[in-house]
Amino acid sequence: MQEKKNFRAETIEQTNLLTDPFGLTVLSTLKTDEYLSVNEIAKLSGEEKNLIEEYIKLFLEEKMIKVKKEEGIEKYSKISDYYSFSPELLSIIPDQIQDHIIFGLLHAIQGDYYDLLKLAQKHDNLDKALAEAGYPEAKKSLDLVMGRVYIKEEDIKDIEDLVNKLMNKYKKIPEDEDPDDYLAFDLNFFMKPSIAKFIENIKE
Repeated sequence: MQEKKNFRAETIEQTNLLTDPFGLTVLSTLKTDEYLSVNEIAKLSGEEKNLIEEYIKLFLEEKMIKVKKEEGIEKYSKISDYYSFSPELLSIIPDQIQDHIIFGLLHAIQGDYYDLLKLAQKHDNLDKALAEAGYPEAKKSLDLVMGRVYIKEEDIKDIEDLVNKLMNKYKKIPEDEDPDDYLAFDLNFFMKPSIAKFIENIKE
């Protein structure tokens, strides 16, 4: 299967997988430049192997990932670094957008933070737990970057390219580097229309 620069969901089934919290976990664990077995996905994600197998099957049915055999073991890879939704598809399911998109994505992120904080409960505080795991204090390890930007329509694609360039720069450990010197972080970027400006334009 040829790798795509951008995979765009064209069916409700594909959209469901991109907004399902567990589906997002599996997809974010997979790589584009390396094939992983179910056991490897389970180890990296900390999730149950049986459930991972179910979602892998769904992703394959929707042609959203690749598969190949290495030494008799099936391994899987993403077909694209960038997955998105078809505007045409979203426009025909307006009553379901909240369930399929907003709450699905937010629940996935919330779940990751909840699991992380739950694992840290056995320690006196979060900073101590992070330090024991080899991470810097919470301000650095759980930093949140938010802000408003003003972009011309023709520059929106440039923003996407900049984000992808940043992700590609840090998506793997250089071959000549020691993996023990690196920390693994989950990084999420979201962009939405400013509510105030959105309402102002609609009223006009």
